[in-house]
Amino acid sequence: MLERKEVKCPNCGSGACIKNGKVKGKQTYLCKKCYSRFSLERVRQRYPEKVKKQAVAMYREGYTLTQIANSLNVKVQTVHYWIRKYTECY
Repeated sequence: MLERKEVKCPNCGSGACIKNGKVKGKQTYLCKKCYSRFSLERVRQRYPEKVKKQAVAMYREGYTLTQIANSLNVKVQTVHYWIRKYTECY
């Protein structure tokens, strides 16, 4: 007999999810309530606080977002988000 695992949407927590293809060999699902598409094997990359603080410090020293992103090996959009989040006067 096949075991059916309970799939819950990471966005809304609903159990109304159906299979929705594969990406790079991993099964993806679609939530029928919020229409979010997700994979159970998803691993979220988190940057250490040290890297975020370094990015903000570099910004305050006058570096551009592109220079910061290249030196820390992160996306420019990520650096922009950190700057907006961690500086009071943007």
